[in-house]
Amino acid sequence: MRRSNAFALLVLLAMPISPVFAQSKIQTVDVPAPAGGVDMPAWSRMVLPNGLVVLLMRQDENPLVHARLTLRAGSAADPKGKEGLASLTAELLTAGTEKRSAEQIATDTDFVGGQLSATSDAETTTVTSQFLSRDTARQFDLLSDVVLRPAFAAAEVDRIRQQRLAEIAALPENSGRYADIQYESVLMAGTPYAHPSTGLKASIASITRDDVLGFHKSTYAPNNGVLAIVGAFDPAEMIKTVDAAFGGWSKRDVPAPATFSPAKVSGRRVVVVDYPNLNQAQVRLGAIGIASNDPEYAALQVANAVLSFGFSSRLTEEIRVNRSLTYRIASRFNAGSRPGTFVIQTFTKNATTREIIDATLGEVKKFRDGPLTDAEVNRAKNIILSRLTQQLETPSGLAGMLTQIEVFGLPKDYVETLAPSIRGLTPATLQPIVRKHFPLDDVVIVVFTTAAETKAQLDGLGAIEMRKAE
Repeated sequence: MRRSNAFALLVLLAMPISPVFAQSKIQTVDVPAPAGGVDMPAWSRMVLPNGLVVLLMRQDENPLVHARLTLRAGSAADPKGKEGLASLTAELLTAGTEKRSAEQIATDTDFVGGQLSATSDAETTTVTSQFLSRDTARQFDLLSDVVLRPAFAAAEVDRIRQQRLAEIAALPENSGRYADIQYESVLMAGTPYAHPSTGLKASIASITRDDVLGFHKSTYAPNNGVLAIVGAFDPAEMIKTVDAAFGGWSKRDVPAPATFSPAKVSGRRVVVVDYPNLNQAQVRLGAIGIASNDPEYAALQVANAVLSFGFSSRLTEEIRVNRSLTYRIASRFNAGSRPGTFVIQTFTKNATTREIIDATLGEVKKFRDGPLTDAEVNRAKNIILSRLTQQLETPSGLAGMLTQIEVFGLPKDYVETLAPSIRGLTPATLQPIVRKHFPLDDVVIVVFTTAAETKAQLDGLGAIEMRKAE
């Protein structure tokens, strides 16, 4: 699928700027609303002198403002031996600042009926705040305080580290989540994506307050961040508020993202992760996927909806409805700025582990061989377009979309061209994309199970590797 560049969306910002901000040389561009097809309001992009990218979208339908500050500092940036550091640092942001305790942060947020949270994933750390527009100045003072001036008190570092160790120790009991982690570790071996963002037992135990301070200092920089703001506000006043909150944040060099390429899967590889007394086997099947800025990414979402979204999808109808092998089977592409993974996730009784794997591979083969039908492709397109519309109905969803465009390097006309390109998909245009991206012979199969009950069933699938759950 090709993205159209028929519309030139970037023009100089027409919004008046006060002389003070004109002198500070804030770089601005305006992105008008799409000509039609998707209800995406106009938005503006500007860059503060310190390098912070600010994305503004005014929406006056309700009195809310959603602010989302995203830093390119996720678990892929964790130093070796300190896996989980990015996530731990993010969690500590709201555990106290130089002038506010954790209780004061919570009280200040609750007092205005707002929301404040900080999370981290493989590529980014995101701090979000949602509040009434009348409380904008108060909340931006709080938002900048937790990002720029966290205390990282030794007692809080130790408390959250102990909580994290308890969570890691309990992970095997959450069999679905544990299977996901094992699957990612196999496919992404040798890359910064191989470990879970929550960290590993040994690495979390080794993290010190100095490690947290160092990570914050090296990666939390304005020129490493994107601030998306959506809601009811006056743009000129919002620029002043943002500059007051973040204009003094010092620009500095940040480590360049690691370059890597996951090893392609060749042949079928089976990894059995053994854990005693499991009555069900968690099965993960797939291979390396694509990046979110790949031109075929949107088409793949439609194809994936044919395969696994809803009761009439191919996998659900065959594996759940017709064969009664599971209550749930789904597939997805995990994509970021670099290629992620494609995975089919399901579970079944230990006794039917091989049956569900064979049946799943059989459906993938039918999917690849074709033909796709007009009815199922049209249904899938409607699902994806409906989800897109739902995302663009809320301030948080719009802020998330703006952030994706900036962080993943998507074209500025991404939303404008997305819906028409999806509507234009046909079975004929999708079939070669399905054959290209949905693997059959070159796959990794991870089974989290009690090996004594299932290992013998897996003979003949491919080379088997045994692991112990830890």
